[in-house]
Amino acid sequence: MRTGVVIDASCDLPRSFIEEHGIVVLPGLLEFGDKEVLDTRDAHETLAMYRRYIADRSLRSESHALEVERIRDLFLDELVLQYDRILVLCVSSSRGRVFSHATQASYAILQGYRERREAAGIEESFALRVLDTGSVGPGEAVLAHEAVRMIETERPPFEKLRRTIKDMTRRVVCMLVPNDLYYLRFRASTKGEESLGAPAYHLGRFLGIKPILRMQQGESQVAGYVRGFERGVSRVLEKARAAMSKGHIGSVVAMSFGGDPRLIRDLPAYQEFEAYAAIQRRELHLSVMSATLAVNVGPGAFSLAYLAG
Repeated sequence: MRTGVVIDASCDLPRSFIEEHGIVVLPGLLEFGDKEVLDTRDAHETLAMYRRYIADRSLRSESHALEVERIRDLFLDELVLQYDRILVLCVSSSRGRVFSHATQASYAILQGYRERREAAGIEESFALRVLDTGSVGPGEAVLAHEAVRMIETERPPFEKLRRTIKDMTRRVVCMLVPNDLYYLRFRASTKGEESLGAPAYHLGRFLGIKPILRMQQGESQVAGYVRGFERGVSRVLEKARAAMSKGHIGSVVAMSFGGDPRLIRDLPAYQEFEAYAAIQRRELHLSVMSATLAVNVGPGAFSLAYLAG
């Protein structure tokens, strides 16, 4: 049985990992003024979108889930012929409509796959499950990493895989430090992010104070405030290191940055965290933050996620 993992474009995994493990990316739709662009998690294209569109606060920019019909066609035309079992991991339903659209599409896919597979001479049965990760960006990445690990090393029955990953969604902790609070206040709020109120926004804008947001099971809250973005990144890494030292972090930590990741790698705090993670035998993923997420939280944001033990 061939089992595939599908992620949406906001899942922050390095492109090298996606390609190495054959993960399928469900594109996201981005609107920049009158221009529509597909987000496919290509790092070079994403950085180009940062420069051309996302950094321009005056430009109307929005992210949308791929339409139900386009998701249906992607599966029926390609994926139902490539895989026998497919697990779809979606950004939290509290922050977008990918889960809703993928779930609606799944009904038509399950009704129409048999004819497509029979025409291709495929006799094996087919199964499809859509999961709400309850997280964003690197939080989705942690779950995708675990799903791939299970498929490649344990080869569990598909229903066991689905149940295990669903249970893990409750344990995903995702933290984010914005750089430009404008995006969080005026764009992310349209996606259900309401943790940054007007007083905190104005305080941060004039004094350079950044909130640290913590998200779990689809709900977010402010976990603290720091003065300056680099201090915010250091604080998040310190929190992750403390959890790691107590054995409260799973096998992987996923991170993303709204720009060139080398800017994060050059920070002493990151280098110290990377060295400690190597000692603790934890795998790190640091990628360019998806344009889909950055449209709403702003360029220069940093996010980190792990599976709480």
